[in-house]
Amino acid sequence: MRQVFAGAGVLFLVPALFIGVLGGTGQHAVGVPGQVEGIPAPVLEAYVQAAARLEEEFEGCVGMGWPVLAGIGKVESNHVADREVSASGDVRPKMIGPPLDGSGEGGNTTPHIDSDSGAWDGDARFDRAVGPMQFIPTTWTTHGLDGNDDGVADPHNIHDAVWSAAVYLCVSHPDGEPVDFTDPDHLEAALLRYNRVQWYVDKVVGHIEAYAELAAQAAAEASLAGAGTTSEQGQAAAEWALAQVGKPYIWGGTGPHGFDCSGLTMQAWKAAGVALPRVTTDQVNAGTRVDLSDLQPGDLLFYDTGAPGGSPSHVTMYVGDGQMVNAPRTGQSIRVEPVAGEYYSARFVAAVRPG
Repeated sequence: MRQVFAGAGVLFLVPALFIGVLGGTGQHAVGVPGQVEGIPAPVLEAYVQAAARLEEEFEGCVGMGWPVLAGIGKVESNHVADREVSASGDVRPKMIGPPLDGSGEGGNTTPHIDSDSGAWDGDARFDRAVGPMQFIPTTWTTHGLDGNDDGVADPHNIHDAVWSAAVYLCVSHPDGEPVDFTDPDHLEAALLRYNRVQWYVDKVVGHIEAYAELAAQAAAEASLAGAGTTSEQGQAAAEWALAQVGKPYIWGGTGPHGFDCSGLTMQAWKAAGVALPRVTTDQVNAGTRVDLSDLQPGDLLFYDTGAPGGSPSHVTMYVGDGQMVNAPRTGQSIRVEPVAGEYYSARFVAAVRPG
């Protein structure tokens, strides 16, 4: 968020496709591909979770889908470029922009004297934009948030940075007025608050449109997948999931070396020829609800474990004989355990048969 200001903002129109994909019920109407070229899985997960969480926690902000945040992330850091993202979301090496010394590099013509004693940017003379969403330290001081609930708001953490960007786009609206990101005028104003220059808005909107097309395709594929699945496909999905037992839980992981809960179920059904949405809150709507007494191998079991991102926050897969395959959490491995276990039984939300 370089906050480089220049003249009046550019006016533009967002194509109808973008409005259609992001409109209606908000994030839950947006398709989430299993993977997006150029976006690492944990980064895509951060975009998806922040967009969904914004509408749940901020009543006045609606219509933000993951393509909005992805468009910004593409321009700001190329989705963390060639950096590594840890299981907790830390981006290393850190992303630090050029000194904002007014020289014109990076479009900056206004000096920003150091405000954080180099704490975030390592520069005690001038401020520099930091992290995957490129916040200036002064902006981070007032708007930085802890997106992964680890007790620290760090602009170099993908979850903290993306969540902070989402909230900033909402709460920076003058007088706290509602923001509808499906409204072209509202979207334009929000992007101009993030960086008030024409070329920036043009580039971000171009990327948003491209990601919105991918979202539409994913939604269509999920709809087709819901046309019907067979018990043979469910058995195939269950067998594939069982073959992953022992691999580590990795936040945002979609394999082959590790998975998070929804990454495992998505890839298992993909192996059976069925496309599922990427995240738990979308997977729960990608099939038919079934009773626990009628479970078949491949059925998905959803739970509310209280994790960020809304309910349900966890998913497992039934594999027969009262057992389920579970990718539980960071630090643990994929395992088989009873459906009737005390911890998950108390947090059960729904059982869904894809299709």
